[in-house]
Amino acid sequence: MKQNTLSNYGNRSWLGLPCAIVLAAMLVASLFVRASTRLAIAATPAPASTSQVAPGRPWTALGSTGAVDEASLGVYAYATTEIGFKPGGIGGVVVARYNVTNTFDNNPSPNKPGWRTLEMGSNAPLNTVIDATLLQVKSCSPEPVVLCKVRNRSNDQPCAKCDISGTIDFTDNLYYVEVTLNRPRTSAALPRMFTLRIF
Repeated sequence: MKQNTLSNYGNRSWLGLPCAIVLAAMLVASLFVRASTRLAIAATPAPASTSQVAPGRPWTALGSTGAVDEASLGVYAYATTEIGFKPGGIGGVVVARYNVTNTFDNNPSPNKPGWRTLEMGSNAPLNTVIDATLLQVKSCSPEPVVLCKVRNRSNDQPCAKCDISGTIDFTDNLYYVEVTLNRPRTSAALPRMFTLRIF
């Protein structure tokens, strides 16, 4: 009886041995595949670097988020996304300014986002004009420099764009967009600016 019991356990041991060999072979094969994949990745040449990295994330602002000039306080109105004239108000100009902030995530040099275009979305009824001007100010200096200006005159450019002259660099410069809505002083027209993007 003891002999039968031992032979039964002995047969089970022999059956476990092929299973262990198969598992070991699979483990060795997976290690070999991983090593060859790593070698193939390491041997792949890196893509050629380009001189300009494509911009990743734009700067954006809604018309209703600007700082309104004191001279426009009695005539401007905000809506959910836009700035414009107060209905029934008398006045010919509304001015608002939008601080441009660095997004820090577009290029290897985080202070140079690679932006090349200013875009303004607006509605300018007949005989009205909306301008958006991108300005650069050197650190500790009061003098702004115009980098780009877009215009929508009588709705000829509801999504106006311009190319930025120079490079946006936040290292020693600050930036803002000044938006001016113009209409004849006695006009009831309601020009509105909705969106700004720099990309």
